[in-house]
Amino acid sequence: MKYIALVLTLMVALTAPGIAVAEESVTLRRDITVEGDRITLGDLFMGAGDKADLVIAPSPAPGKTTVFKAVSVARFIQSKGLEWRPATPIRRITVRRLGASIPQQVIDEQLRAALEYEMQLELFEMSLATQNLNIQIAANEPQTVSVENLYLNKTSGQFVAEILAPAHSENGQRVRISGQVHPQTMIPVLKRFKPAGEEIRESDIDYMAERTSKVGRQVVTDAAFLIGKSPRRSVRSGQPVSMSNLGDPVLVGKGKLVSVILEHGGMYLSVTGRTLEAGGEEDVIRVENINSRKVILAQVISAQEVRIVTRPPQLASANTVEN
Repeated sequence: MKYIALVLTLMVALTAPGIAVAEESVTLRRDITVEGDRITLGDLFMGAGDKADLVIAPSPAPGKTTVFKAVSVARFIQSKGLEWRPATPIRRITVRRLGASIPQQVIDEQLRAALEYEMQLELFEMSLATQNLNIQIAANEPQTVSVENLYLNKTSGQFVAEILAPAHSENGQRVRISGQVHPQTMIPVLKRFKPAGEEIRESDIDYMAERTSKVGRQVVTDAAFLIGKSPRRSVRSGQPVSMSNLGDPVLVGKGKLVSVILEHGGMYLSVTGRTLEAGGEEDVIRVENINSRKVILAQVISAQEVRIVTRPPQLASANTVEN
């Protein structure tokens, strides 16, 4: 708030001898606002007639206010042949300049375009030191901005620039801004929660931009490495997937009854076993012979069958043999 003293004081204006009596009476407006860069008598008073365009003072910045001493204003208008007699005592007159706030989205879009051109990079995250600049311009000016004097450190990603509003204007408002650019990598993620052992299909895959600095060596960046595989541990939707957490889809769950077969020469033997661990196709898992309680190693063939990969004598104790 600033006080703008104009000429004399109100009391002197009303009582000093030798001052001519005002010829015209004016009335102070309520809630005084202006749009342009100057404040006139007509902005403050009704009934100013041909003196309405007389400039009193420059307007404040868009969206800001300025305050006049009422006594000084009264003296000024009396010197112009006008008379103002307020019905109630007034000490100050406040004038607000109408303004429009530049949307932050407009600023972000122009700044991002300038950074994209400077870096020759399309995929990146931009973080600003100040999230809402709240740049105010005159109500009758276009809500545009241009990026001036951009400096970018391509190693650290830090930058500084000037935002000029309206865009490319000679006497526009300049605001300094700083921030940092973070290059990103597009990585495949899962659309929904995927439990351990469930096969990942192409329809399960979505994509997410992640800061390159956060993408570790084990993170899957190619969807081809996900399709047809299954997580060893459950994976949440939208979560990066690690190569070490991928395996073949589980065909046989833990604790399932399966046919344990042995093929040796022309001989074919089969007994019933219980899986001690889950396994995918061609995985070698531990299986317990339900008759002998012996544990054997077998390779998963299907959801119902496993093939022995250890020596034949382990089947010898089976009570039931099927040819």
